[in-house]
Amino acid sequence: MRAGLVAGLAAVLAIAAGPADAHWENTRWGMSEAQVITAMRGSSVRALPPDERRPVPAARIDYRVGGEFRSGTLRLRVAFAFDGRTGGLVCVSAQADESQGAALRARLERQFGPPTERGRDPPAGPGIETLGWVRPDEIDLQIAPGRPATLLHCARGV
Repeated sequence: MRAGLVAGLAAVLAIAAGPADAHWENTRWGMSEAQVITAMRGSSVRALPPDERRPVPAARIDYRVGGEFRSGTLRLRVAFAFDGRTGGLVCVSAQADESQGAALRARLERQFGPPTERGRDPPAGPGIETLGWVRPDEIDLQIAPGRPATLLHCARGV
């Protein structure tokens, strides 16, 4: 009886933990700039000076932190976007060298499972592959020959 209760409680906690665990690497959605920089210890991430910040007025976000993230052999140029109303982290954009596109894709598939959306984009050029995930976050990855792989990872609803 006790083992059944423990197993049932573990299942409920696992289901409840899904959306709360949505995040990018060591950061969590809603963090401030200072919290993101602290969470990305070991990476060369810094607050961007005003002339390097990138506002996105249509989405009401502003890229205010950026730098380089490394994990093993994977190297990404990253930028962190913050909500214009709440000031909290809502999106992460990243670029990897063309040679690391497959490694980035594999990392995303290990973390989030297979993509829920796949496409080839002939109008944008031959060989461009777009992949998307809708859970636990909204994630888009574009891999194209001769270009950096680009990633946009945002909290749901942004």
